[in-house]
Amino acid sequence: MNGSKDGKGGPGRPPFFREKGFALAELLSSLLILAVLGGGISAAMVSSWLGPPSEATVIREGKWAAHWMQRIFYKAMVSRRSFIFRLSPSVPQQKLKVIWEDNTTEVYDGRGRAWFTNRSAVMSNCVFSPQWNTVSPAFTIEVGSSSKKRKPLRYIVVTPYCRVAYRDKPPGD
Repeated sequence: MNGSKDGKGGPGRPPFFREKGFALAELLSSLLILAVLGGGISAAMVSSWLGPPSEATVIREGKWAAHWMQRIFYKAMVSRRSFIFRLSPSVPQQKLKVIWEDNTTEVYDGRGRAWFTNRSAVMSNCVFSPQWNTVSPAFTIEVGSSSKKRKPLRYIVVTPYCRVAYRDKPPGD
């Protein structure tokens, strides 16, 4: 039996298996390390869920949304397909949604880092025409940091000729 006559783990067994249990100090230090790691991970996750995102995060997310919108127009022009874009003027939303003519959808998700609201006072379906490469009516999207207070930080401006601009001020100001 590997050099051990009594079978209880003597000099013939590997060092890891010589003792039968953990010392109290080893157990407490292991638990302390796990608690510190778990606390750090949970603090990082909770901080992203609590409170509005920073202004820089909202601005960056709005820029990505503007790039997504420009890509949608490019895709529609190349494929010669129409789509409908609809966004509420009164309720900020986390997602921008495009419904293509074949009823498939494409969604941009702000994941709580940015909230989008239609700057117009009335709800309207913005329709892209592949024949003329235009969108009607033109629209402006307010990019904000919270669903509760409507204080836009940036604006995504879409012209009738499908040009997308990311601006500090809304059109006409």
